[in-house]
This record gives sequence, C-alpha cells and structure tokens, in this order.
Amino acid sequence: MLEWARPAYSRTRVNAAGKALAHDESSCDAALNIMRNWRSSHSFPLNALQILTRERALKTDSNAIVAQRLKRQRSIVRKLQEQPKMNLSQMQDVGGCRAVVSTVDQVHELVDRFRTGKSKHELMTDRDYIYQPRASGYRSHHLVFKYYSDKSLSWNGLRIEVQIRSALQHVWATAVEIVDTFSGGGELKAGKGDERWQRFSP
Repeated sequence: MLEWARPAYSRTRVNAAGKALAHDESSCDAALNIMRNWRSSHSFPLNALQILTRERALKTDSNAIVAQRLKRQRSIVRKLQEQPKMNLSQMQDVGGCRAVVSTVDQVHELVDRFRTGKSKHELMTDRDYIYQPRASGYRSHHLVFKYYSDKSLSWNGLRIEVQIRSALQHVWATAVEIVDTFSGGGELKAGKGDERWQRFSP
C-alpha cells in the first residue's frame, strides 16, 4: 500500500528553510530535507484534486486531458529567489494539476463547475489569465484550493493549483516551455529573454 508523505515540520521551519535555500541553494542538508518533505507532502492532496478535476473536466468535455505534477525543486528555489517576500509555506503551485479542454467556452464552463460545485476544499484564488493575459502572452485560468478533509487531517491547509486551458492555449504554452528549455532557462515564460522571441510569443 502506498504510503503518502506527510508534513513533518512546522510552517515556521518550512519558511526558514525556504529563505535559506533562496539565499544559498546548497546552504545545508537540513534545509533541503525540509523543502523536499514539504514538496512531497503535496502528493496526497494533489491526487485528490486531480481526481476531482478529472471528474468535472470529463463532464465538460469527453476529450479533456488532465495531468498533475509536483513543482521541480529547482523551480521552487528559483521562484523564492525571484520573489524574496514569498514564504515557502504560502507558495500556491507546489502541487498543480492541469485540465486541457477543446475550446475557450469549455474552459469557462469548467471554471463555473468549480465555482458552483460542492467541495470541502476552499477556493482561495481565482485568476483569469484569458481575459487578462500575462505580459508574456500566457493565457489560462488558475484556481487555487486549500485542501480539507475530515479524515486526512495531516494535509489540511495545503494549497493546490488547478490550471484550465483550451487546446490552443496549451499548444502555445508548451511551445514557450520548449523554447525556454533549449534557450537555457525560463525567461520567455516570465515575459523576459530575447526580444525576438518575445515579439513572437504574444
């Protein structure tokens, strides 16, 4: 039987570890271990939100694709370095799942299912990057939930992000990630990098 990782450290220690790693990524094994535990602890609530997302996405579009991921350790550290006021315990996308549906209308329909559907998980953040795209041209709808369960108490309060995109928006986002991978590192996705690529991306 699969044994899910549980948070083993207080949020105070998690935040301290995040600050230490943002200052020096190889600062100490203790900080790395705390961050790794915090990251892996999101697997259980992430799986629960993925199941809910898949159920609602398939009701919206029988061809919907749903995937989940834990944020890479390097990406967590980079985000803490780029946003020094952010606490690791408050990072909203350590665990994330994505639903890709066929059309923008279906994106809106699926978002409405989350807004109006019954769930014990608290909807904390509701950001429409379709109506107001990011500077990079990125379009998607992001929902952030605070996990809650009457039985699985260890994970209560952990945050999971749900991204909802149309198929075309997903193609665009994937293309940007491929360019960033081959050009050396995440700048185009952040609205930075080579101006020639920036002119192309929006």
